Parts: sequence; structure tokens; C-alpha cells
Amino acid sequence: MSRIVKALRSFYCAGRGIAYCLRHERHLRIHIAVSAYVLYFSTFYSFTRGDYALIVLTCALVIAAEIMNTSIEVVIDKVSPKYNMFALIGKDIAAGAVLVTAIGAIVIGVFMFWDVDVFARIFAYFTGNIIRPLILLATLALAVWFIASTKPRKTGNKMKKETEK
Repeated sequence: MSRIVKALRSFYCAGRGIAYCLRHERHLRIHIAVSAYVLYFSTFYSFTRGDYALIVLTCALVIAAEIMNTSIEVVIDKVSPKYNMFALIGKDIAAGAVLVTAIGAIVIGVFMFWDVDVFARIFAYFTGNIIRPLILLATLALAVWFIASTKPRKTGNKMKKETEK
């Protein structure tokens, strides 16, 4: 097999993994929706190219952490289909890594976006035309639908049922 075919196959496999996560991971959809709003609202600021690079990198880091968390959960569910305390700890640690990146993203967001003058400009923008808040509400409804329409992942893992007892 040529190097180009191998490279293309690698991209295909990576895309298949991302598609799986998009179909089955609600939190990934939340991160994507929030990232879209962050990028949209960033247009109201006078960010530099470096600022935009930090915003995109931060969003990508949280999304990548969520994808890695899914990978770890799927493998743990496969090798430990029944309740196992170490499997539970492994899954909790992976979820904790996502939480750390998400908290870091929130902190970066507060540092970069907290500007009362810009908030006033955004408010004026949305109250200056009746169509703009309606479009925003429509996108919020679309985002909620996108997040809520996640298909549950079939794991066969009884870990959740066992821990709820």
C-alpha cells in the first residue's frame, strides 16, 4: 500500500472516530455548540490574531479532551463489561481531565471576554433590530436540538447501574 493510501486511510479512520463521538457523546455536542457561540461573540471584540489563535486552541483542546475521554470509556467498557472499581476510577479520571480543560477554557474566556463596554455594544446590537434576537433564539433552539438529539452509546457495561444501587 502506498504512503498516500495509508495516509488517506488514517484520515478516514480519524474521521470515523470523530463521527462516532458526534453521534453518541452529548458533552461533545455541548462543547461544539459553546465553541460556535464563543467564536460568534468574539466578532464583537477587537481580538488580535494571537487572541483568536488562543480561542481556537482552547476550544480545540476541550473538544479533543472529550474525544479522548470517549475513547478511554469505550475501551474500558470493552475490557471490563461488569462492575469493576478500577474501571470506574479510570473513567472518572478521564472525565476529570475533560473537566480540567473545560474549567481552564472558562477562565481563559472570562479573562478575554469580560468587558462591560463590549457587553453594552452586544446588547445594543441585539436590541437595535427585532430580527437579531429572533435569529439568536432560533440558533439557541437549534443548539438545544443538536445537543438533545444525541443517540445513546450502547456499552453493555453495567457499571452505571451497579453504582446507582
